[in-house]
Formats: sequence, C-alpha cells, structure tokens
Amino acid sequence: MTARAALYLRLSVSKDDSTSLTVQEKDLRARAAAEGWTIAPEHVIRDDGISGAKNATGTAHALDLLRRGEVDVLLAWKFDRWSRAGIPALGRLMDVLASAPGARFVTIKDSVDSAAPFWGVIASILATIAEQERENVRTRVTASIAERVSVGRYTGGTTPYGYRSAPNPEGPGRILVHEEDEAAVVRDAAERILSGESVYSITRDLNAHEIPTRRGTTWSIQAVTQILTADTALGRVTHRGQLVRDEEGAPVEVWPPLVDADTWHRLAERLQVRRPLQTADGRPRRRARSNRLLSGVASCGLCAAPLYVKKNGTGRIAYACGQKSNGRPCPGVSVSADLLDTHVAGAFLAAVGPSEIFDRVEISTDDVDLAEVERSIAQLKTAQDDDDADLHTIAEQLGALKARRAAIKARPHRPTVRLVPTGETFAEAWERLTVADDVAGLRALLSPNVAILTIGKGRRGAHGLDPARVTLVAQPAFPIGAEVDEAMPAGRLVA
Repeated sequence: MTARAALYLRLSVSKDDSTSLTVQEKDLRARAAAEGWTIAPEHVIRDDGISGAKNATGTAHALDLLRRGEVDVLLAWKFDRWSRAGIPALGRLMDVLASAPGARFVTIKDSVDSAAPFWGVIASILATIAEQERENVRTRVTASIAERVSVGRYTGGTTPYGYRSAPNPEGPGRILVHEEDEAAVVRDAAERILSGESVYSITRDLNAHEIPTRRGTTWSIQAVTQILTADTALGRVTHRGQLVRDEEGAPVEVWPPLVDADTWHRLAERLQVRRPLQTADGRPRRRARSNRLLSGVASCGLCAAPLYVKKNGTGRIAYACGQKSNGRPCPGVSVSADLLDTHVAGAFLAAVGPSEIFDRVEISTDDVDLAEVERSIAQLKTAQDDDDADLHTIAEQLGALKARRAAIKARPHRPTVRLVPTGETFAEAWERLTVADDVAGLRALLSPNVAILTIGKGRRGAHGLDPARVTLVAQPAFPIGAEVDEAMPAGRLVA
C-alpha cells in the first residue's frame, strides 16, 4: 500500500531566500517522490510568518493528521523548522508516534527519521539546540533594539503623533523627525491651553476644521490630552516598559522634542494628568462607579452614544450624552435619572413582567476533558519543584498534555444548549432585587431584554419627563421555540 505523506512548512519571516516555503516544499516533494509517497493537496501545511517558539496551529493540525491515521508520514525540512520549542515539542511528537503504530516522522536536512534506531536521542539533541538558538536570537534582537534606542535610531512600531520616520543621516537605520503639520497642531494646542483656553474648545476646533488624527478619526478630549502630556512630546522613548535613561537615571531625549520641558510640565499641571494616589485624608483614591439602573443602557436619540450619569446644572443626577463635552458634534441629551428609572422600570415590567425567566445552560463534553487536562498540567508543574523530580519525563508529559489541550480547543465547539425554567417571573425577580437594593442585578435583568432604549431631546423649560422622549422596545432576548445554537446571547431569557 502506498504511504500517504503530509508536508509541514514553516518560516518565521517571509522572504525570498534558501529557506523559503517554496524551496522547502520543492525539497520535500522531491523526497516524497523518491520514496513513492503520495501527497494530497490538503495535506500541505504552511505556517508562514510563525515563530518556532509558538505552539503553531499548523503543527497541531499535522499531528492530528498523523494521530487519526489520515497520513502515514509527516515530512519537515529540518527539525528547527518543525519547532524551536525544545523537549516539550519533541514530547508531543513522540506521544503521537507512540499512539499511532506505523506513523513516521522525517526531516530531510538533518536526517531525522523515527524509523531509524536511536532517533529519539538525535532528535533530543536537535531539539535542545533549536531551543537554545531561539534564546540566542531573542537575546540578539533585544540587545539590538536597546542599542538602536541608545544611539537614537528608530526601532519601528507605531510612530508617535507629531513625528515621521526618516533615513538616518549618520549611518544605517532610520530616525524620527518632526512631521511639521502635526507638530504645528501640538505646539498650537499647547500655547492655547497655557493661555487659558479649554481642551474642549481645542478639540471642537480640530474636528470643525476636519484635522484628522493619526488614524483618520475625530478628536476627543482624551486624545488631545494624551498627545500633549505623553513622554514622546519631549522626545523620550520607552523601551521594555521603562523610559530610556542615562547613567545618572535622567530620561534621555532621543528624538527632537515637540515642546520644551517647561511647557510640558506646565501642561501636565494644568491638565491634572498626575493626580495623587491618595485623597487628602490619606485614603486610597478609588475610581467613581455608577450605581444607576440605566447607566450605559440608555442611549442618545441624536447620536446613539450611551448615556452616563452626571450632575446637571441644578445639581441633580441625570443621564447625559458625553459626545458634546468630548468635542464631538452632538447637541447633547440630558434627562433626570430618577424620572427615567421610574418610567423605564414601569414600561419594562408592563411588557415582560408576567413572563417566566429561563436560565441558559450549556453542556459540553469538551469542557470536562479540558478541565481534566488543565488539572493534570497544574499538577505536573507543581511536581517540577520536587528535589527528586524526573524533569525529562515531566517535560515530555507536559508536552503531550499541552498538545492534547490544543487539540481540544481546536475542535468545533458546538455545545448542547438548554433553557431551564427558574419558576420566577420578571415581576417577582424585580421585586426581590429591588428589596435587596441590587442595582447591578436589576440592570442584568433588564439589559438583555431591552432591544431599544433611546432618549430624545427635551424641550427647554419643560418640567417632569415627557414620555414621548423615550423610545423603549422590550422583548424576549430568546423566545422559547426558536432554534438554539452557540451564538445565542448569554444572560437571562424569557418565555
């Protein structure tokens, strides 16, 4: 019987050289032809631009083909093309070969063949060398980036606003220089703010004059503030999460600054971007949290943005659209929080109150299998700390378990979904949560079952809440009798 072969090709960086995927495939096909092995088109697996340090999806797929008996031979160009993950990767491979009698693994450039005696010893050496070379490459890249930063060369990535990359006039590589139009925007905004103008006013003008952000979107107050107070405005660079500093610990000016240090510090002070970590009485400063029913649930009827809690001009709590205060073109909507909460609660319960609540329950055998694998992995990792632990065996076992985990996660996830009645209606649940003052629970009950909740602009001088301003459509998130699948929204469901 003619053996069936799968070809595995990998290149961490796509380029036209002697190790390209085209060259690898040509060499592998020549070996397969010489051996008389057949290759189906769907059994040519390519991991293009994938690091050998990663658990590539291609290797998992190739191992599955071998494990399921869909192919008899797995061909790779070199062992380090198969993986640079070291002994764990070899452990995954050996586990598959042991579970599939007659299966074979072959590399053509370093002559690894699982049908040969002592192949595991040779493969172990090659796996260790591949892993060490991976670490060497990582060290060289890290050192190269650090060196380029230290001498002022651009290391790549997202170019900060106000700059553009240019060829290095003093040697190889690239540097950052001012992008004059953007730099002028930064300097003008800084001057206007220090002259007493608000960030809101500047944001509004930028949008009104259609001056784009780097991504071509409209400006927000947060975006303007961030650009003016970022370390990049002073020509400073962050490397590995830390500012690049000189021998005395002072930040280094790598690129030409957009503003001088005095301007930058005055901007930071005026915009209050460095708020204390504690309050005046020494307590930790905590992020303010909304505790209102419809915060983020109701939306503006003019621009569709969510409404959030704020104090209105009279000091009362209101839901309001934040787009206007963020410099974006919306006239703004504001409505009394107390009045809207009461109105929406009544309308919601009138629509769905008598309906029974159903819980969505998913049952999947994959979840059980995955939990067992994760538990075994955790136990093995703990066992590694024992003084008499067999690290080689543990590494092989971890490799096999991780391969199994990847295979489980790669399976099509189609859980069995059931709707289980809770015996409680929406009206009963609402009363229970109201008594407990559980606003988060009320919001969780209401939100999935409200398809539309928009608030229109009110009339100046009007008192109370005009119901005509409120558009509310309450309907079951998942009616009983409809088809159930995994795309069904989570949360409470109504009959």
